[in-house]
Amino acid sequence: MRSWRRYVALLTSGAALSLAGAVPASGTEPGWQVGPVSPAAFTGQNEGNFVRTLNQVPETCTQVTMGGSLATTNDPAGAVGTVSTAAFTAPGKPCSSVLGNITRLPQPGWQLVAEGYDAATATVSGRITNYTEKGNVGATAWTIAGEIPWIYENNTGRLKMDASGTDLTVVASRNGGAWLPVGSPVTFKGTLRLTLPGNNAAPTLTPQS
Repeated sequence: MRSWRRYVALLTSGAALSLAGAVPASGTEPGWQVGPVSPAAFTGQNEGNFVRTLNQVPETCTQVTMGGSLATTNDPAGAVGTVSTAAFTAPGKPCSSVLGNITRLPQPGWQLVAEGYDAATATVSGRITNYTEKGNVGATAWTIAGEIPWIYENNTGRLKMDASGTDLTVVASRNGGAWLPVGSPVTFKGTLRLTLPGNNAAPTLTPQS
């Protein structure tokens, strides 16, 4: 009887050790540092064209600007910035497609969330979240929503955005018919160069040490 109880005790203590080993280690991961100053306003101007597709229909925008603010955060999953202004057209520079010129009505308030850092290349990966945008061509109007993955180069200030049809979709459509029903995939690709007003320097995003 004593040997059986000893065996049960050993099993119980072994299970307790296994469970203890499965518990994640405590501690807080570092957040993100914005430099050279924080908080800071930023502006972004496109380098090259922005290209998109609406359910496989290609579109080109030649003039894209964004602006907003960046700030250091102690939350590794928190936003390091907010896009408060955005435009995909300018006078004489509309977004064009085989269907005609497309009117774009961005709905800013988008969040810049950093997710990873590559020290070898000084690049940060992340996503624009809460992305919403309205558009129309002729009698057809729609709303796009979702997220846009990005890579940011600290050395150049380039914010490279590249969204697939699973990142962005049409969430509302009027007179879209079979061409643009709700759920249609949207792709989005382009590069902005971010600068700080006053000195034209690029902001930096790095993990807190």
